[in-house]
Amino acid sequence: MKTDKQFIDEIYKKYDEYQKEEKIKRQKVMKRIINIAAVFVVALSSVVVFSQKKTPKVLQEMKKEDVAKIDLETVGNFENFYNIIKSKNSTNGETKYSFNLQESITDVAKSDMLETRSNTNIQVENVDEGDIVKTDDKYIYYLSKQRLIIINAENAETSGKIAEINFKEENFYPIEIYVQNNKLALIGNIAYNENLKMSTEMQDISEVPKSKTGIIIYDITDRSNPKEIRNVMIEGSYITSMSRMIDENIYFAVSENIYGYDISCKSIEELNENDYMPKYTDTAISNEEKCISYDKIYNLDETEDANYLILVGININGDNEADIQTFLGAGTYLYSSEKNMYIATNEVEYDENYKVINTKTKLMKFELNNGKIIYKAKGKVEGSVNNQFSMDENGDNFRIATTIGEIWSNQNTSNNLYVLNDKLEEIGKIEGLAEGEKIYSVRYMGSKAYVVTFKQTDPFWVIDLSDATNPQILGEVKLPGYSVYLHPYDEKHIIGFGYDTKENGTRVTNNGLKLVMFDVSDFTNPQVVFQIAVGDSKYTYSELLYNHKSAIFSKEKGIMAFPINSSSGLKTNSRAVIYKIDLENGFSLQGEIGTISNNYEEEVRRIVFVNGNYYTLSYSQVRVADMDSLNVFKVIDI
Repeated sequence: MKTDKQFIDEIYKKYDEYQKEEKIKRQKVMKRIINIAAVFVVALSSVVVFSQKKTPKVLQEMKKEDVAKIDLETVGNFENFYNIIKSKNSTNGETKYSFNLQESITDVAKSDMLETRSNTNIQVENVDEGDIVKTDDKYIYYLSKQRLIIINAENAETSGKIAEINFKEENFYPIEIYVQNNKLALIGNIAYNENLKMSTEMQDISEVPKSKTGIIIYDITDRSNPKEIRNVMIEGSYITSMSRMIDENIYFAVSENIYGYDISCKSIEELNENDYMPKYTDTAISNEEKCISYDKIYNLDETEDANYLILVGININGDNEADIQTFLGAGTYLYSSEKNMYIATNEVEYDENYKVINTKTKLMKFELNNGKIIYKAKGKVEGSVNNQFSMDENGDNFRIATTIGEIWSNQNTSNNLYVLNDKLEEIGKIEGLAEGEKIYSVRYMGSKAYVVTFKQTDPFWVIDLSDATNPQILGEVKLPGYSVYLHPYDEKHIIGFGYDTKENGTRVTNNGLKLVMFDVSDFTNPQVVFQIAVGDSKYTYSELLYNHKSAIFSKEKGIMAFPINSSSGLKTNSRAVIYKIDLENGFSLQGEIGTISNNYEEEVRRIVFVNGNYYTLSYSQVRVADMDSLNVFKVIDI
């Protein structure tokens, strides 16, 4: 029998593997099995459970301005809710499944003019994204093994850990950090209550383990002594990477599976309507748990999902109640500009043999206004979206690239790019791009879209969107391998990171990682001007393959850096690689900072720079190195 400590340590040991597989898992075909055992599996996989001790207060009053904001019908009452969910349960798993777990040139995220520190690698300028590490000019804020660590980095010689908050006692698992001036916010999940024993004999939904997502806000005026000033807890699981911070407002998404077993089997008179309402607390108002009543839950009539999508807006400097908008629906990916947020959900339709016959992406648009979330429009396009970089807002228009067909097998696939107006109505499109291939990466820069598809070679496409009603393919270049992430270097050059490949008979296999530089000075004739292999073998792996936030880039300093891992026997060579980049010499490996060890706690998770020094961060230590020599002159145990 494992101890609690061994159990928790094992979770963390497998955390990176879970992250690597997350994207693949979202794309697997899953048939919903409506029985109580499935509910328990879902509950366990989230590793976040709480027990309800008292009946929460129901919020039944709707503000007039809230009604005016959203042009959608509400569920209204429990009878309507019961009928809606009963209908969904009768069809879910038969034909459709919605995956629900997780630009002008000035829209591309830019670096500080005077870079004394690295920032999180974000998609859109002025729209911050949460990560496990944040920096300012003097401090590093880092999440490691259920702890918040603050490191003094003002002077590297005297740098060290000055504060630690351990959340094990509270069973809180922090996932992402945001920092602004003297405020720090953590988003995470509340861990399971080990005293709550699950049993197949449970007959009441109130006994079923459920999850909570929390945001905790701290005053960090004294970095050595952070003080919690507020928290908001919402029933449901946080959808990874679906949060943004704009100015002093944080917006994030929570998903809660609706326990439909009882609804399928019982009459409405046998059920307690309070059991099915999402619940939350906001300590800015009170410590009392409240229910979101059915007249405040909006029904997306096209969704097939017995699921709540809960969107939360909160001002980290204010004390107004968090804005919470609740929908019957799902969400997989989030794109946000400074003004609007878009939620995308992939929907796959199958025949009776579970062969894919249709794929669509459902879209919702929300205006963001000083912590308020205002529904604006919904829409749908053909095909499945790859990730957040497949989407972009330009002026009043929204652009989205998708793949049609069985994207996990490349069968009968083709690719599209749609331009939608401010009401999410189609106004322009390209369809049938690169038949037999699928999209691996997209980047929008002003009136151009750059798209990478792949089957045997990597076509890098340049698409002109200057006439939104008539998108045009301008040019393409083919090369072995494919880029899974595109990063703007300047207006005429784009960096690609991904796999090199080689032909092996009739198959194409991965042959390690690489960086490439695309020159798009002539949009009709893009060129590959530089490329370099990354790592020392075809088994080299990097989190950058699926998480752009693991990399740092500075055009001013001419560097790009990110962690990689490769195995040798029983040991793992884990290090951050630092590349020098310029348009004369291309890529050159400046060096590596890391360790060779069989201890996963020493694997490099992130690299940042502050005041002329690199800091590599693992679960157990922080290594400090000079940015010029890369010599490690200090190791901070955490």
